[in-house]
Amino acid sequence: MKSKVASSVATRANPKLAALRRARVGVDEPSNLTDRAYSVVRRLILQRELTGGEVLVEGRLAERLEMSRTPLREALLRLEGEGLLVRANARSYAVRRITASHYFQCLQVRERLEAQAVSLAMGRVPVADVQRLRDSILALDSTQQGSSHWQADDQIHGLFARASGNEMLAETIAHLRVLCRLFEVVDPFNRIEEDRTEHLAILDAYEARDDARAEQAVVAHLRNLGRYTMSRLSNGMVSDFAA
Repeated sequence: MKSKVASSVATRANPKLAALRRARVGVDEPSNLTDRAYSVVRRLILQRELTGGEVLVEGRLAERLEMSRTPLREALLRLEGEGLLVRANARSYAVRRITASHYFQCLQVRERLEAQAVSLAMGRVPVADVQRLRDSILALDSTQQGSSHWQADDQIHGLFARASGNEMLAETIAHLRVLCRLFEVVDPFNRIEEDRTEHLAILDAYEARDDARAEQAVVAHLRNLGRYTMSRLSNGMVSDFAA
């Protein structure tokens, strides 16, 4: 009983520990413990609860997440293979840090690939799926910069990639999006209204089955994101602008 009370007090006193435990509880419970550990840590990285350059010591992380070390070790190896983690030393990993130059290179490649994906996906996505995505985007408000925003963003960028019929294209886009997510700014990307307008423009063009307009809408969205990021850079709002 005392240990549970102490754990509760420690969680309230440590916001990051609380986030780690929320993520652990919030993940659907895969039967495979390695998959469960992988899902938890991956989510924490992509939601920036574990930040770029942060060192992850296996034993400490296992204790914080209340997980066995063996499946966690396998999960960390898997995340290293995906490029989310890098080796810090023989016994620990660090969350990969993406530089600004790498981020902009990813955006340039995404322009080409995501424009192609939305064109290839034309007519392949059920109308009901498009409408549900539209409803999700419209439901966002200026206070939802967190998980709701990222979920809607993942849905629209992933939907057309998966529907393109080109598995390699979809996997490459997904990987590039992960790398972009690892790039960190001091303040969040407060572009909810701009994102909403640009995402809806993509959906409008897709529903009209206008390939050229859909491709243009995708490219315009990514370029606007790049310009916004550059403006944050010029104002010193980025944690790492190494070349």
